[in-house]
Amino acid sequence: MLEIFYTKKPVLSEAFIKNILTAYYNIPNPTICKTIHGKPYLIKSKICFNLTHSKGLTALAVGKHQIGFDCESLSGKPRPAVLSKFTEREKGEILTVQDFYRHWTARESYIKYLGEQLAALWRKVEFYRGRIYLRGEDAGVHILQFETENCAFSICGDYTKFSIKCVD
Repeated sequence: MLEIFYTKKPVLSEAFIKNILTAYYNIPNPTICKTIHGKPYLIKSKICFNLTHSKGLTALAVGKHQIGFDCESLSGKPRPAVLSKFTEREKGEILTVQDFYRHWTARESYIKYLGEQLAALWRKVEFYRGRIYLRGEDAGVHILQFETENCAFSICGDYTKFSIKCVD
C-alpha cells in the first residue's frame, strides 16, 4: 500500500520529506540523497518516496516500491505550448481541463518513476487509453489516478491501493 501525505501550508520540500519520514516511519535525521537527475532517495532503505507540489499543495508518496508521483492544480487552464506536445492520439482524449491534467500528470509521474529529466523524455512518452507508452511501446507500468483538493494526481508504480492523509 502506498501512503500519501500532503499539506497546503508553505513548507520546504526537504524539510517536509524529513518530517514525514521521522514522524511516520521512525527514521530519525534521514539523509536524503539525489540521483544525477534530482530524484530523492535514502541509502540502504527499503522505503521509496517521491515528492510533488502545485499551487501551494505539497505531497509525498511513500511505499516499498519505486514511485513516480505528480500533481497539478485543476484551477489552471490547459497550456497551449504543452498541449501542442501531446500526441494526436492523446489530443483526441483531452476534452476537458481534467483530461489535460490527467495526461500531464501521468506522463510526468512516469518520467519521475524512471528518475529521468522531463525535457529529455517528454516527447518520447505517451499516455493513451490509461496506459503509458515509451517510444511507441507499452511501458508495462501501472498508473493510478485520483483527484483531491482541486488537484489531479498520478502515481506510477506497482501500486493499486493508497491512503491519503492531510498533515496540516
